[in-house]
This record gives sequence, structure tokens and C-alpha cells, in this order.
Amino acid sequence: MTPALDASTAAAQRDHAARLRERLGLAEAPILSATGLWLLLAAVAESVTDPADRRALEDALGVPAVDATATVGALLADPHPAVGAALGGWVRPDLTLRAPVPGPVPVGPLPGQAALDAWAREHTRGLIPTFPAQVDARTLLLLASALVTEPRWRARLQADRDGRLLLDDGLQALVATEAAGVVALACPPTDDGIDVLSVIAAPGVAAADVWRAVDEVVAHRLGGGLAAGDRPSGPLADGHAWRVREVVESFVARQAPQDGAELWTSRLPAWKADARHDLSAAPGVAEVGRGVAGLLPPEALREGIDLECVQAATATYDTDGFRAAAVTALSVRAAGMPSYVERRVRRVELAFDRPHAVVAVARGGAWDGVPLFHAWVTMTA
Repeated sequence: MTPALDASTAAAQRDHAARLRERLGLAEAPILSATGLWLLLAAVAESVTDPADRRALEDALGVPAVDATATVGALLADPHPAVGAALGGWVRPDLTLRAPVPGPVPVGPLPGQAALDAWAREHTRGLIPTFPAQVDARTLLLLASALVTEPRWRARLQADRDGRLLLDDGLQALVATEAAGVVALACPPTDDGIDVLSVIAAPGVAAADVWRAVDEVVAHRLGGGLAAGDRPSGPLADGHAWRVREVVESFVARQAPQDGAELWTSRLPAWKADARHDLSAAPGVAEVGRGVAGLLPPEALREGIDLECVQAATATYDTDGFRAAAVTALSVRAAGMPSYVERRVRRVELAFDRPHAVVAVARGGAWDGVPLFHAWVTMTA
């Protein structure tokens, strides 16, 4: 079994996402692609030759460096029909690398900002219009990943009078979790091989615990242990995000359910989120940065290096489906004196009473179980 087809690799990516959220305090990030970062680090993992850095990187990735790079190659060679993924690498034109960048990263001369913006647009289907890293004369080497998915609901969701999206089919269930107790789950059906799971826990449950519950739900889903209408044993009664009532309604005869049938409906917010994350302190970034910097000529490293890893991400959840994209960029820059500027800013803090988590997980083929995007939804339509 190749590393990309091993379920433990997808599990390692989910564990990497959990540690990324914890390390950088991103449990409530409006949209994040930990997989975008994992792909970037794993693609060039074999450039890290220092034993201590290699151990730290492999711990961050959850798999040996050789397997990580092979996994990325296999994912790119066996693309998911609903996922676009790309890698890019650029070196300052006056520099010659001492050895090729290992792994499946094409490397060319570092272009201007406009060309990088075009690369971001091309590989995210226009969802990310601007490359997240700025290049200048100190930029020595630049690596990037792009990830995009646009699954469509099998049937367009209708909206109630309050603008909430109505889901009457698909996977709707109540799931008992160790991390957050019983959570409610809604997953509209698609024909694109992407599960977009919305999970809500009781008020007062910390976001980090909700995400741990999400990982439990995903594991159940991937293991075939979840079905529509599932709930903990015992009588079905009102709960923190659901209520149960018996009513008499009229149905078209040919579409009428049986007497006593259980009908589930979820009301979900339509939402849109954009985010920019500084991932420079994420697990594995420093190790990979030092590894690829070692491929540069010594004269370029005379003054030392600065590392910067940033991600731009966007997502939309609406009546038609889910659209999300991210570009993650790792810059190796010649060290320079830091500069600071002052800005007058207006900080706006909004409180929403029922935030919830959303995760988009690929199903099938080499990508099965890969958690493409995570969103902490705190806004409504």
C-alpha cells in the first residue's frame, strides 16, 4: 500500500491540523487549510538533513520524511476530481541552487508580484486573487502550495424566512463524543466526493473541545459508523441544538412518509469568510525553512536568513454548495534589520451566541480522509 493510500496518513494530517490550531491559537479561525501547509512542508521534507530538525519535522508531519514526500507525489499523480492542488517554487534569478529542491516542486526564476498573483488566481480558480507573500530584493527562495475545492449540493438548498438554509436530507445525526458530549451533525449530500460536515456542540463548550469532537465525528464517518438519523440510545428528547415534537402535516400523497416516520431538518447559516494567517511558528516550518535554505549558495546566506510562512484562505457556504481555497507561501529571505510602522486602526469585536465548526473532508482514492479546510463559523447570512 502506498503512503498516500494508507488511512494513517490522513489521520496524521488531521492530527497535524489539531496541533496547528493549538500551537497558533487558531481554533476560532474563520477559515484555515492545515492541509495546504502540510502539503507544502511534506513536499520538500527530504531537504531537511539535520538530524534534530528531521526528527522535529517528522513529528510535526506524523510520518517519515521520505513517506511524506512520496505521499504528496502520489496525491498529485492521482488527483481528486473535486480538489485542485498545485505546488510552486521560485529562486532569485541571480542565484544557483547547490542541489535541486527535492520532491515534486517545480522551481523556476523568481518572478514579479503580478506573476505570483496570476499563479494564485490560476490555481485557486480565481478565489484567491493575490499571492499572500510579498517579494522584494531580499527574497532568496519562495515555495507555495495552492488548494481549492468547490463541491455542489446535490439539490439546491432552500432558505427559510430568516435566511437560514434548510437541509431535509443528507447526513443529519446526533453523535455522542468524548470531547464535547452529544453534538449535532449536518452534511448536505453532494456527488463530488467531498463531505462538508457542520458540527455544533452545547453552549459553553470550548472551541478546542469542539474540534476534538469534530475529529471523532470524522473518524466515525470514515469508518462507516454514521448514518442519517443516528442518535445516542434512549428516548429522543429536546437538546441544546435540537427539539423534538409531534405534529400533523399535509404531504403530497405520492411523496408522503409513513405514519410515525421521523423527519429531520437542519437550519444552517449561509456564510463567507476570508482570512490571512501567519504560520511562521507552525510546527515544521522552521525546520523546512532551514533545510531548503541549505540548498542556496553560501554567499546568499552570509547575513543569515529570515523565514516567513503565510496563508490566504477563503470560503463560502451557501444555497448551491461550498467553495474554499487557500494559498500557503514559505519565503526564505536574507536577514535585514526589522522595520516597524505605526497605523491607526479600528478594532471591531463581534460576539455571536452559537458558533460552530465546519470541516471539508475528501472521500475516495488517494485523497480519502484528507481534511481539506476547517472553518469556525461565527456569522450568519
